[in-house]
Amino acid sequence: MAVVGDKRVGCDGCGRTVALEELTTVTMPDGQQVVCCPDCEPHARAAAQKGGSLDQRRDTCDGCTGTFLVAELEDVVLDDGTVLTCCPSCASEAPTGDDDDTASTDTDGPADAGTATGPESADDAQYRCTQCHEQVSEEPFCVTTIDDRTERLCAECKANAEDRGIVATVEMRKTKAREILGVEPDVTDDELRAVYHEQVKRAHPDRKSGSKSAFQLVTDAYERLQDDD
Repeated sequence: MAVVGDKRVGCDGCGRTVALEELTTVTMPDGQQVVCCPDCEPHARAAAQKGGSLDQRRDTCDGCTGTFLVAELEDVVLDDGTVLTCCPSCASEAPTGDDDDTASTDTDGPADAGTATGPESADDAQYRCTQCHEQVSEEPFCVTTIDDRTERLCAECKANAEDRGIVATVEMRKTKAREILGVEPDVTDDELRAVYHEQVKRAHPDRKSGSKSAFQLVTDAYERLQDDD
């Protein structure tokens, strides 16, 4: 924290030097005190309320569920696209496509003992909540957190994340997109395109049957079903 003369002090948030009387001291949950200018003060207080300091935020490892500094955690991407946030120890032991849980995801082979049987066996990994690690029978929610992590959460974990205020966006689920457009999971690209053109014309704001919100909803559903994810 730089002091210029006796009257100006550097803000711990943005680094600007401002008049001493304009600065406010905010105490973070870990006891650290930060000195903020009027612009940074609301952000510092919000960070304090959420339980993390400006540079000492902590989060939970998806593996051992221990609490670590955010800087110590790393994202581990599994072969199925699932993203886990792990401490260094759990990151080194994170499963790969050759390990136990994912070894049975070959769609052409028979289901192994102890896993889901039939065509659902190929979906085991992508239908596992990245927070509680429980397998879920319905499509998980693709959630982007406020620190730009991507999580695939069951309904309960999504609700908990929203209650904690760490959710930035929630992507539309493919099951919801299919429901909006009225198509089946095995719809072909050509069939999907034809249904979209029909629905989007009906939903266009220029028509009596349409509205801006309906038009956007149909468009979002179509774009979601075009995603490979």
